[in-house]
Amino acid sequence: MLLRRVDVVLHSPSKQIKQWPVFISTIVFLLCLNSMANSQSTSEPSFNPLGYVARINNDSPEEVTDALKRAEMLYIEGKLAEVSDPLSIVLHGPEVEIFFKDRYEQYKEIVDLAARLSAFGVINLRVCETQTGIMGRNRSSIHSFIGTVAFGPSEIKRLLNQQSYVYF
Repeated sequence: MLLRRVDVVLHSPSKQIKQWPVFISTIVFLLCLNSMANSQSTSEPSFNPLGYVARINNDSPEEVTDALKRAEMLYIEGKLAEVSDPLSIVLHGPEVEIFFKDRYEQYKEIVDLAARLSAFGVINLRVCETQTGIMGRNRSSIHSFIGTVAFGPSEIKRLLNQQSYVYF
């Protein structure tokens, strides 16, 4: 959002006194707009979040791999030192199948990376029980290092809104 300079010229002393509240209100409004534009234009939060959650939009194995590799890079670069909780990854679409035990051969590289990051305390990976059930599976179908949540979208919403997490 582009903000333009506003010049206010007041011509008479009587108008000057009467228009100060309008002038001040206008300045405050423009400053608020500028602040909102700056906060929306940056991907980095202006506060210290309590945790991070992966953004998985396309429900694909490639996107899960990308999230895991981002988490691994943050760990390797030492950028997770100030974060006390592991990065959260909550899966709730067809990508849940990656972590079914009988799909290990197909998704070995992804599962091994997730297991390693989980063992190091870098990530907390959970899958949606609702989606698992829709796929005709239960908890015993999933690798033991993976947690579950009742409904993935609600868990993500809770992390963002109630726990002050942000997307990584």
